Amino acid sequence: MKKRRARKLEGHNAPSRQLVEVSPHRTTGGLLVEELTPYPAEYESAYEKLVIPRLLLCRDIKRVYSQQARSYFDQDGVERQYTADFLVEHGNIETLIEIKPLEFLFHPEHLPTYLAIAKHFQKTGQAFAFIVDEQLFSEPQRTNTNLLMRYLTSPLPSEALARVVEAFQREQTVAVTELCDAASCSLAEVYTLIAQRRLCFDWSYKLTKSSLLSLPDQPFKGLFLGDIFRATRHGDLLAALALGRGTANQYRLEITTTWRQTRPPLTPWNFVGGFSKATPLRDLGEAELSPRKSWERRDRAPGQATQPNNA
Repeated sequence: MKKRRARKLEGHNAPSRQLVEVSPHRTTGGLLVEELTPYPAEYESAYEKLVIPRLLLCRDIKRVYSQQARSYFDQDGVERQYTADFLVEHGNIETLIEIKPLEFLFHPEHLPTYLAIAKHFQKTGQAFAFIVDEQLFSEPQRTNTNLLMRYLTSPLPSEALARVVEAFQREQTVAVTELCDAASCSLAEVYTLIAQRRLCFDWSYKLTKSSLLSLPDQPFKGLFLGDIFRATRHGDLLAALALGRGTANQYRLEITTTWRQTRPPLTPWNFVGGFSKATPLRDLGEAELSPRKSWERRDRAPGQATQPNNA
C-alpha cells in the first residue's frame, strides 16, 4: 500500500514534522535565537546539537530552519520520503543540509540512499550539502564555537557598541585585551560582539585574549558556511557526493583510500632530499658505561662521549 503523504504547513514558520513526536525514544531539544531561528531549531542527535551553534555563528547565514523541507524521491523504482535536518538561508540561496557521521554516511547500506537523494536535488535544482562529524570536531572551529555560543543571546548595551566602533576609528585591528581598555568594556561584551557578528577575527586560529579583532571585512571576515564545508580532508569528497556525482562503489573506494593516507609531521625520515654527509655520532663504549648512581647520569646523553670514571 502506498504511504499517505503528510500535509506540510505552508511557509517557513513551522517545521514539517516535530522531532519529539517522530523520535519520542530519543533525547531531543532545540535552540531559539531571535532573528536567526523563526522557530526553535530542533535536534535529535549529538551531531545536530553541535552543528546548530556553528551555523548560527556564520556571517553569511540569515535563517536556520530545522526539519523544514519534506521531499519525495525515487530509488530503484520505489518512491521514498526524505526530510533534511536543516535548511539555511545564506545570501540568495536556500541550502538543505544533512548531518551524519562519516562512517554511517559511507556505509554500504546507506550510501546508495543518500546518493539517490543528492541526485534528486540535483535534478530539481535544490542546493544540498552534507556535514559530517569530523567537520564538527575540526579545530579550532569547535573550540571557538563552544566559547562564543555562550554569548550569542547575551544583551549588549548600545553605548558599549558605540565605544567599540569609535575605538576602531583609530586602529584597524585591535587585540581583545587592548579593545577592552580602549573602549572601557568588559571581556564578555567583546565576546558578545563577536558572537553577534559585529566584530570578526581569524577563525583559523583559536580565539584568545590576545587575538586580533576588526570590524567585518576590515580585514577579518569571520566564519562562513563554506568554511564548515571545506573543513577536514573530506570536504571535496562530500561536495561531490552532494551533487550526486559518481556511483556508490566509487565513493567507497575513494573514502577508503583517503582514510589510508597519513600526514605525519616532518621528521628527518620523511623530508624531501638527502641525508647529511657529516660523520654520525657514536654510541658510548663499554668502558664509558661503567655503573654510576642515578644522579650522576643526569648529564649523560646517547651519542655523547663522556670521560670514564677511571680516566
